[in-house]
Amino acid sequence: MKPTARKAVQWFNNLSISYKLFASYLLVICIPFLLLLLIHLNITQRENKEQMLYSAHKMLDETKSYLEYKAQAVTEVLNFIAFNELVQTSVASDAAQYEDVNLWGTDANKLAKVLNQFRNNEDIDTIQLYMKQGLASAADNSDYLRMGSIESTEWFKTFTASNYAYAWLPSAALDGTASEERISVLRKIPNYHNIQQFDGMVRAQMKQSALQSVLEHAVITPSTSAVLLNRRGDILSATSKFAYNQDQLRDILLLHPPKVDKDNYWNDNLVFLGTRLSFGIQEIPHTDMRIAMIVPYSDILKSTTKARNRLISIFLIVIPLTLPLSFFVASSATKRLRRLIVHVRKVKNGHFQLAPLPTNEDEIGELTRNFNVMVQNTSRLLDETYTLGREVKNKELKALQAQINPHFLYNTLDLINVMAIENGSKEISKVVDELAIFYKLSLSNGRERVTLANEIKHVVSYVHIQNMRFGGCISLILEIPRELNECIVPKIILQPIIENAILHGIMEKEREEGTIRISARAVKGDVLIEVEDDGVGMKPEELEQLFSEQTKQVGGFGVRNIQERLRISYGAAYGVEFESEMNRGTIVRLLLPDQRESSS
Repeated sequence: MKPTARKAVQWFNNLSISYKLFASYLLVICIPFLLLLLIHLNITQRENKEQMLYSAHKMLDETKSYLEYKAQAVTEVLNFIAFNELVQTSVASDAAQYEDVNLWGTDANKLAKVLNQFRNNEDIDTIQLYMKQGLASAADNSDYLRMGSIESTEWFKTFTASNYAYAWLPSAALDGTASEERISVLRKIPNYHNIQQFDGMVRAQMKQSALQSVLEHAVITPSTSAVLLNRRGDILSATSKFAYNQDQLRDILLLHPPKVDKDNYWNDNLVFLGTRLSFGIQEIPHTDMRIAMIVPYSDILKSTTKARNRLISIFLIVIPLTLPLSFFVASSATKRLRRLIVHVRKVKNGHFQLAPLPTNEDEIGELTRNFNVMVQNTSRLLDETYTLGREVKNKELKALQAQINPHFLYNTLDLINVMAIENGSKEISKVVDELAIFYKLSLSNGRERVTLANEIKHVVSYVHIQNMRFGGCISLILEIPRELNECIVPKIILQPIIENAILHGIMEKEREEGTIRISARAVKGDVLIEVEDDGVGMKPEELEQLFSEQTKQVGGFGVRNIQERLRISYGAAYGVEFESEMNRGTIVRLLLPDQRESSS
């Protein structure tokens, strides 16, 4: 990791939790919003593009259908006129007969009635007849024109050679003097006897505005252009914002994809003069016209740009609003932590007398609750430690006094023993000697632990003294393996049990005599010592009360003391266990770890 990056990470790690939460909230809000923005922009751009192209295709189809409907209305009028018997006869009649002006006027009126039937058609401005002979050859007239005047034109030659019955042309292509932009629709008038030949043409003139209004409905974007053209590529009508001239339109038409119908196709990736275009063209059925639509790709992208800018504006509005909200939420979330930190600092400086902090049921609440308990426990432990310290000092003083008294007693007993021997009192000497041994083993030079052999000697001395007291009524049997003699045990753990066995077991029998058996054996790394007597035994309720702190049973205090000493020294797995049966006796089992003097 680079030093700069390492410093940035360290700087962030050293920020307070509130600032980290603030940054996290911002990231949690901003990252999904940015992803949503990017995804939405991508999807919106694709959908808008597809929608615009679909709308363009649909609009072109609808415009084509409407133009087809208008063209059909005009061609039906022209068909009616072209197949009228009077019209067919008039265009081919001998012009010589019309030297008679009256006859010319009569036939002209008859034809006028036929033509005037369609003057009320809103799309048709004028209707004229081109004749090989007939009325047009006899006299010039605006309604009846000589076909010979146009036979030399290029379009006429092409139209004559084709199998098409109709031709849609700019009116200027026919007479070149049109004062207003018009469209001319020509229909061949078939020969009365042979429909493969024609003797004239009927011409309907329409204003470009009649078709331009239809084309304007195809405009779906500000720069969209629609144009109506014939097979020769002549522009018949176009939208008001049509930005291409005749030559440019022909160049665009030459860019159509290969292997497609050049009169019916869409090209969404056409590039002309460095500009990407969406170009579509549709043939209008039953005519020689085509409608083309040109949509600059920039117009398609403008709608997506507008949607993008709208989303970005929303993002720029939302993010500033989230800043104070995120900071407020982060500060609220860490308020209780800051309060807890203040209390922790007080505790660190030794102030434990604090009022408990209020808690909630969330993680911070649990932390606060545990802190309150910890402070209370620490304060209580400090009080207990202070009290315990005073008690320890007192007990040390008492222990010192207790050590002085037995030493003084032991020295005194030794003096009595010497005096008894000098005066020949052997019984007194024996009792004093046993008592001296008993107290000597009890003191053990101040040690808390002794060997099992010394503990047994201590018990044997105690039993000897009791036998001198009670007339030798107690039999003591020892079953201690030699290898266990060096086991280390807490001192004076057997004497209280032997004392209980004598005073509350054997001496309460009717004959006041009995046997005490002490045995020991190794058990899975431990030492099990059993003290068995044949005294009066104990009742179940007495056994239950034996280890109770409220026991009033004589000897119970000593037994409970042994239990506590063993568990404090070795753990809860070790201790004392009683088994007793009335009038049969009692067995006391002591479980201790097998520790030898060499490893102590």
